[in-house]
Amino acid sequence: MNLIICENYYEMSIKAATLAAEGIPQDRESLISFPGGDTALGMVETFVTIVNAGLVDISRTRYVSLDEWVGLGTNNRGSCAWFNQTHLLNKLKKPFQETFIINGQAEDISAECGRLNAFIEKYGPLKVSVLGIGLNGHLGFNEDGVDFNLNAHVIPLAAVTKSVSSKYFDRVYELDHGITQGLKQIMAAERLILIANGSQKADILRRALREPVDPSVPASILQRHPNCYVVTDREAAANL
Repeated sequence: MNLIICENYYEMSIKAATLAAEGIPQDRESLISFPGGDTALGMVETFVTIVNAGLVDISRTRYVSLDEWVGLGTNNRGSCAWFNQTHLLNKLKKPFQETFIINGQAEDISAECGRLNAFIEKYGPLKVSVLGIGLNGHLGFNEDGVDFNLNAHVIPLAAVTKSVSSKYFDRVYELDHGITQGLKQIMAAERLILIANGSQKADILRRALREPVDPSVPASILQRHPNCYVVTDREAAANL
């Protein structure tokens, strides 16, 4: 595991975006995935800048979203689909070869899981997967206690996840489930990049990186990945 401690959020974002861009092969097709949310915003914006400056070519790269709140879609401000469309896809001067953005409003959410699995199976495994870490150690919506061997699945949201959900939205939603890539698919990625910032992430980051691997802290599974970068600011790394 490669631990990179940056001075602040700005430096963390630049480093993570650079690592993501460097992990995209320029001579063949590839598949990558980013998270949404506040932690990822700076990284995504920096990645867009790198692509638009012509420093990396994504014309042979496909993009798949990491997760989504069940019941929400692109038109719901703050949803993962909205984040991807607003901060990533709409800002690229040249598009990815193809994208798969999870539809949390699909009439048959199990079928949506099947489509997500099929897309990753056809074009994967992931070359680059960027991840955030939840306050309970979740990756995507792989909540505490999750089976490490799952592919894409629908999962009940943990209480702490539901409690922080309101900061993303401009109205109140009753959200009980998420749809997410599974840890089996995430761990198959060639390059994993975990980003974390702020003092509120210091304790869970210590548990994930320094305590034994355990499903009660899903992010602890990253200890077993052969090419994982953990990129943090100093506040998040305070307990490491």
